[in-house]
Amino acid sequence: MVIKLSELAKKTGSRLHGDDCLIDNVADVNHAKNGELAFVYNPKYLDAVETTSASAIILKEEWLSHCSVSALISDNPRLAFVKATRLLNPEKLNKSGVSESAVVAEDALVPDSVYLGHNVVINSGVVLGENVQIKSGSVISHDVCIGENTVIHHNVVIEHSSQLGSNCTIYSGVVIGTDGFGYERDGDSYLKIPQIGKVIIGDDVDIGANVTIDRGALQNTVIHDGVKLDNLVQVAHNVEIGEHTVISSFTGIAGSTKIGKNCMIGGGVGIRDNIEIVSNVMITGRTFVSSSIKEPGSYSSSVLVDTTRNWKKNVMRFKRLDEMAKRIKKLEKKADE
Repeated sequence: MVIKLSELAKKTGSRLHGDDCLIDNVADVNHAKNGELAFVYNPKYLDAVETTSASAIILKEEWLSHCSVSALISDNPRLAFVKATRLLNPEKLNKSGVSESAVVAEDALVPDSVYLGHNVVINSGVVLGENVQIKSGSVISHDVCIGENTVIHHNVVIEHSSQLGSNCTIYSGVVIGTDGFGYERDGDSYLKIPQIGKVIIGDDVDIGANVTIDRGALQNTVIHDGVKLDNLVQVAHNVEIGEHTVISSFTGIAGSTKIGKNCMIGGGVGIRDNIEIVSNVMITGRTFVSSSIKEPGSYSSSVLVDTTRNWKKNVMRFKRLDEMAKRIKKLEKKADE
C-alpha cells in the first residue's frame, strides 16, 4: 500500500516537517530505502538518521537538527511508527464464505459475513458475530459465542460454552476452555474434579500461539478487555486477568489467582495459586510470585535451585537482609570505637 506522508501525519497524530512524499512501507533506520519510513526513539540512534536512505523519519522535535529528509514529529515516535506500520500493512482477511469441507451444525448462527476455512467444525448452539474469520482446522465446540470481527487462526480449539468478545485475535494452536487441572486424592489414586465453569474473554484481546486457558472449576476464568498474551502462556482455572494487562511467553498462572489492570508480566514468570496482584504492577522475567502483591510497582526475584527445605529457610532470610545489613553496620561501627 502507498500512502502520502501528509496522510500518515494526520492518522498518526504527528506533524509533517519538510516535503510531502509517497511512502510504500516502513523499515529499520539503518536499512531503509527510498519510499520507506523509519523512526528513532532513542538519541543513541541519531547517527543513523544522518546517513539513512529513508524518505522520511519519525522522531522528536528536539532531534530534528540531525534529520536531512522529511520528518514526522511526534512526542512518542514508537507509537506513531506502530500506527504507520498498521496503516501501510493492513491485515489480509479472507472474503466471507463457508468452505465446502467445513462442518456446520444446523442450529449454529453463522452470518453471511463470516468466513469459515477448510475443515472448520462448528458445533450445535454456536453463535458467531458479523465478520468473524475462522481459519482451517479450527474446532468450535457447542454453545460457544464469538463476537464480531474476531479472527481465529488455524488449528484452534474453543471448548463448550466459552465466550469471546469482539475484535479479538486468537493465533494458531490455542486451546480455550479445556478442563482445569483439578484432582482430589482418593486413597492411592486421584479423582478428577468436574470443571463446570466457563472461559469468558473480553473485547480486543490477543492470544498468542499455543496458549492454553482452562475453564473454571466452579467460577469462570475471565480475561478482560485489551489483554495481550504472548505465545505459550498457561492460564489455569478461575484465573482473572484485568484490563490491558500484557503477559510474555512461558508464563504460568496457577488457579484462582487474580491479576489487576495494566500489569506487565515478563517471560517465564511463575505465579502461584489463590493470590492477588493489584493493578499497575510490573514483574520482570523469571520471577516467581509466591504471595500476593498489594502495592503497584516493579517486582523481581531470582533464587538458585535448592532443596525445598533450604529454599524456604533462605527466602525467609533473604527478606531480612536489609535488617541484617543494618545490624552488621552498627556492630562494625561499635567495633571501630
